[in-house]
Amino acid sequence: MEKIKILHVVSSLSTGSGVMGFIMNYFRNINSEKIQFDFLYFKEIEGTYKEEIEFLGGHTFCLVKPGFRLATCMQYNHFFSRHANEYVALHNHEVYLTFFLAPIAKKNGIKHIITHSHATMFSDNKIKALRNRILCFPLKRQANHYFTCSKAAGTFLYGEKRIRAGKVMVINNAINCKRFQYNETVRDDVRNGLGLTGKVVVGHVGRFTEQKNHVFLIDIFNEIHKKNNNTVLMLVGRGPLEKKIKQKVENLGLNGFVFFLGQRSDIPDLLQAMDVFVLPSLYEGLPVIGIEAQSTGLPCVMSDKVTKEIDITNVDHLKLSASLSNWSELIIKKAMVHNRNDTTEQIKLAGLDINEEAKKLEKIYVEMSGDER
Repeated sequence: MEKIKILHVVSSLSTGSGVMGFIMNYFRNINSEKIQFDFLYFKEIEGTYKEEIEFLGGHTFCLVKPGFRLATCMQYNHFFSRHANEYVALHNHEVYLTFFLAPIAKKNGIKHIITHSHATMFSDNKIKALRNRILCFPLKRQANHYFTCSKAAGTFLYGEKRIRAGKVMVINNAINCKRFQYNETVRDDVRNGLGLTGKVVVGHVGRFTEQKNHVFLIDIFNEIHKKNNNTVLMLVGRGPLEKKIKQKVENLGLNGFVFFLGQRSDIPDLLQAMDVFVLPSLYEGLPVIGIEAQSTGLPCVMSDKVTKEIDITNVDHLKLSASLSNWSELIIKKAMVHNRNDTTEQIKLAGLDINEEAKKLEKIYVEMSGDER
């Protein structure tokens, strides 16, 4: 039986990418006898899923970033003329590049062009946001399948009219619920290992970028620590603003109270060790980490820029314009109530169990192939 091959377009294969985390969750759980994921990307970095992708049977192709230079166009034409007949669909997560990729893919025989909205802003950089907005103008004509991680992200990219008409498909940011099930023993082991026993742990997982709003998070924690000096902040992730945030922590005299843990593969265990999860993002689609945190039974405080579609268990939203005092008081209140429960059934009922959601995505790909296997 010939596999249905899907070509995913991403900027990089980074283990720190939420989009890649989403794709890999599906790749690990989709029927590998029917479906194969390959990846086209254009940014080589350290810390990637490349080895796991190959272990799962996928292939990776690194090309130069799409652009109008003759050599670039020739490289993409060559790639698609050679490989396009292998793929049922081009699944594009870099939606602003649809204008460049879709015509070449179609010309070489790929009939199904999927665009996938993962955010509610084009970029946190004003110039890039304007560029991406312009580049996305032809998207609705060039794609023939519209995916999104949430209604909010779908409305942002495709418009309310398409959402109401049922032309946009929500592909849930599903997780392996069993992996994130609350475990008191794991919690104690991690806290002991990190020297956090008896501490109130405020946690955040995310790349150090403008979007994740670490500057504001440090200001919030500074206020928290003034009110309760038994608190610590756990930051997981890497990114271009990490050095700036470390300097801010030093300037505020918070060294020793803020833990920079870097890029980690043990996120489920680290979430167990936290007492409250905070996500003060400037924008989000529907962040996977927010689902993962809730699956471990963590109380969560998020900005009002995070869609309320994420609210499944114990989540509160605050305006980014709210005072540091309001943020700190709410976070402390939620962190001090250590009443963690097994919330995995609630996550499953919300349609966020990867075992079930992978079957749904598989069915979509099979229908695109025209082969009801």
